[in-house]
This record gives sequence, C-alpha cells and structure tokens, in this order.
Amino acid sequence: MIKNFSRLIGPAFLVLGNVLGVGILAGPITAGLSGFIPSFLGIILIWLLMMLSSFVIAYAIKPGNKHFDLPSFYSEKMGPIGKWIAIICNLIILYGVLVAYLSGISTIIAHLFPILSSHQLIIMLTYFVIMFLLIVTGNKAISKNNIVVITLIWLCFFLMISTAFSYFNISRLNETENWKYVPVILPIAISSFHFHNIIPTVSKKLDYDFKSTCWAIFIGLFCGLIINLLWAISVLGSLSYDVIVQSYQHGVPATVPMSHLLHNQIFLYSGLLFAVLAVTAAFIANGTGLFGFISDLSYNYFKISNKYIIGAIAFVPPIVCALNYPKIFVEALSFVGGIGEDLLFLTLPGLVLLQMSKHQSASVATWLKFIAWIMIIVSSYICIYVFCQKFLGMFQPNF
Repeated sequence: MIKNFSRLIGPAFLVLGNVLGVGILAGPITAGLSGFIPSFLGIILIWLLMMLSSFVIAYAIKPGNKHFDLPSFYSEKMGPIGKWIAIICNLIILYGVLVAYLSGISTIIAHLFPILSSHQLIIMLTYFVIMFLLIVTGNKAISKNNIVVITLIWLCFFLMISTAFSYFNISRLNETENWKYVPVILPIAISSFHFHNIIPTVSKKLDYDFKSTCWAIFIGLFCGLIINLLWAISVLGSLSYDVIVQSYQHGVPATVPMSHLLHNQIFLYSGLLFAVLAVTAAFIANGTGLFGFISDLSYNYFKISNKYIIGAIAFVPPIVCALNYPKIFVEALSFVGGIGEDLLFLTLPGLVLLQMSKHQSASVATWLKFIAWIMIIVSSYICIYVFCQKFLGMFQPNF
C-alpha cells in the first residue's frame, strides 16, 4: 500500500494539468484518419511508453539534485553527445510549439467567426505582439501555475465534453479503419502526453520518494488518457470522415468543425476560451524558457543584454514561419512530437535504460532491456517517419 495516498493527489493533478493542453486540439483530427480502433491502440502504446520513460527520469532525481535538468542528466549518462542532442531537441520543441500556437490560435478564431475569416494574419500578429510583450516584460499572470487559469481551463474543457455528445453516433466510430495512417497520430500523442519537464517538481513535492513519484505520475497520466480518449470518441463519433480529412488538410483543430456541427453557444465559447487559455499558458511557459535560453546565449557569447533585441532573436523566427504557413498548426505539432519530444523523451530514456540494465540482476535486466528496445524501436520509427514526411515528401496521406 502507498503511504499517505492523499499526498499523491496534488502532484497527480499537476501531471494531469500539463497533459490537458494543446495536444487535445489536434489529437482527434489526426486520430480520425486511421479510425477509432487503430488510433486507440496507437494512443495506448504511446501513453505507456511515455509513462515508462518518465519513470526512467524520475529514478535519476535524488534529494541532492536541486537543479535537475535533462541536458545535464543525459550528459552524465551518455557524455557530451547526449547533452547536445538534448539541447537541440529542446530548441526544436521550443521553436516548434511557438509556431504551432501562433498558427493554432489564429486558425481557431478566424474559422469560428466568419467576419474574421479573411483576417487570420492580422489576428496572428496581434496575438504575437501581446505574447511578446507579456514575456519580455516578465508578466506571468496567465500561466499553468495560476490556480484561476487552471480552474478555467478545466471548467471549459468539461463544458466542451458535456455538450460534445449531442450529435454522437456510435456507428461513426466504425466508419473507417485505415492502419496505414496510424503513424500520423503517434507524434501528436507524444505531444499530448509530454509532461516530463515537471517531473523534478513532482518528485520534490513527494520528498524524492521514487515509488510515490511513479504512482503520482501513473494516476495523473491515466486520468489524462481517459480524458483524451473521451474527447477523441466524442469527436470521431460526431464528425464524418470527409470533415475530418478536410480539417486535417487545412490544419484546423477539432473544436472548429465540432462548433460548426453542434451550433451550441456553450460549446463554441467554452471551446474558444479553452483554446485561448491553454495555448496562452503554454506559449508563456515555453516562450519564457526560450527567452531565458537565448538571453544566456546572447550575453555569454555576444554580450547582448537588451531584452527587446533578445526577444526579437527568440521570437521573430516563429512568427515569420507562422505567417508564411498559417495552416501549419497540426504539422508543427507533429514535427515537434515526432522529432524533438520523441528523441528527448523516448529514444534517449531508452538508451539510458539500456545502461541501467547492466547493473541489475539477470531477470530484472532482461525486462529492462526489453522495455528499452521497445522504446528505442518505436521512437526511431516515429522519428524516421516524421523526418521523411516533412523533409522528403514521403508517406503523405492520400485521400
């Protein structure tokens, strides 16, 4: 039995709060391409592997590690190459998600309100300027550490779920079953179950007890899995396959076609507020991380300390990319999940687990090696698939 089970609730909800984010907006549309059963199995697989990789990271966090970070962790386990792969992956994640957020929020607003449909770029620029000023001036009023923001995100999501089943038809879940499109959902699922940056915080809240940390992660991730599946079921059981394909081709999040189908004001505005709060909280968190990284780099190597110059270096590339490719929301999340997060949170932990197996008994080592190779093989497949799709034009969905 776990001692003081009530201690796990707070950390578990911290995990769940990080899982309930932007991935929910893209997940159902990409899941719908392969159909319910294939995508369901793919999501379960990624959920399990992401949980196991988090255990590997949690195991390495000890009471003395007051400033644990992944590049240092991988440097310790794998040498300089591990550190630099982690740094590059972090940059891919930070820049990639900012592009996705800019595209996603402007796409949602432009598609929900016909009067704004021709002004997506203006919406994007306006949102970018607001986010830029909030981050550069250090304003963190809208963040996932703010209990009001967390409460509103939860409230909006459950209002969405409660109204989403109005047009639900269980037969739609069997409308298509195309296994060749399962890889499309896998990188999005990785993004949906990415919370690993807060593992040190979870571990600290539980006094660095590994068993308790694993239980808190399991509870939070399992609840996140159920919520993601419920939302996916409500969307796949409501939208036709043609609408799902059209939404994917235009990079439109699931809340948009659902709003058009339901004609429900509660769903419309709760979905909009959920998207704005979830995207904004994530933008500030990741944007602040990117700003801090570029700030350190600029000062240490070029003696640049002006925060607006540093902000321009950090944030001009994402806005330029998003302005040139305004429909890139789903593609950007797929790139981030399939390469940056995939390598950082599946491949590298798998390699670390292989090293750990060498210091265990024969029976334990066999299981650890088995799990490690599954993580490495699956993550390598996803990375190669996404790389070939984005850069070589291979594996493009053919509808």
